[in-house]
Amino acid sequence: MAQSLGDRAKDERELVQLVKDLSEAVVRGDVGFLDRVLHEDYAHHRPNGIVENRAQYLDNRKTRRVHFESLVADEIKVRVYGDTAVVTGRSTAKGKDPQGAIDDQRLWTRVFVRQDGRWQVVHFQATPIQRATPGQGGT
Repeated sequence: MAQSLGDRAKDERELVQLVKDLSEAVVRGDVGFLDRVLHEDYAHHRPNGIVENRAQYLDNRKTRRVHFESLVADEIKVRVYGDTAVVTGRSTAKGKDPQGAIDDQRLWTRVFVRQDGRWQVVHFQATPIQRATPGQGGT
């Protein structure tokens, strides 16, 4: 059965709000919220190349080994394919991790699945946006 346009728009609104709620939960260190919205099969590919499974991701937030002072998502685009959605965007991040200070912008992709009527994030991958230096010919 085809999904109606009204349902698609509702899904898009829910997913954009969920991305914003995720960013806020990460800044607050709200591990309870993260525990509810991360799928049991969650994989987190950080901008520095480190890959965390669900348990590692939650532990790093709980212990504040990875901590964000601010994390703002924008340029969010949603594509829904039935009970799967691909959401892309850009985030501006400030915080710290075991490698040092975080102060960057990154492009990211999140994959969501809908189970039991609610969206859960199953995959995250981020790529840092390189800042152009003089002579690099940036736009």
